[in-house]
Amino acid sequence: MGYFTRPDGSLKTSDLAPLTTSRVTACLDSHEWHYEVNERGDIGGWWDGYWFIFAFRGQDKATFFPHAVWRRGVPASKIQTVRRYANEWNNDHLWPRVCVVKDDKSVMALADFAVDYSFGLTDEQLDLHIRCAIDTMVSAFQWLDGKFPEYASNEI
Repeated sequence: MGYFTRPDGSLKTSDLAPLTTSRVTACLDSHEWHYEVNERGDIGGWWDGYWFIFAFRGQDKATFFPHAVWRRGVPASKIQTVRRYANEWNNDHLWPRVCVVKDDKSVMALADFAVDYSFGLTDEQLDLHIRCAIDTMVSAFQWLDGKFPEYASNEI
């Protein structure tokens, strides 16, 4: 049985609804999680000490783009070390994808788990995507925290 098929093999497209900010906030509300919505409709909040953004991208805003930021004050001079660990994570895990960027002073890791829902999705799929994004990104960042214990505080 496929992910989008019924037990008898038929597809019930009426179960698939468009991705919207209100559907994502309803899902977050069902877990009693706290968040804020910005002027673009992106949703942000803290989960386990990491800043998350649930964004909507693409021409029809149907690509769900959860991403999070790991910013611990690791000096920019250590960017190659952080990249090596990010690549190690990416080699060993299907998601999230982790990349490394730097500003003038420090290194940040960004994680994302994007999916195009142009054909819609069920409430159960949306909930699964959100929980999977949070769980896997927190796992990736906690793993990075273990590689840099001397930089324990979040700088955002």
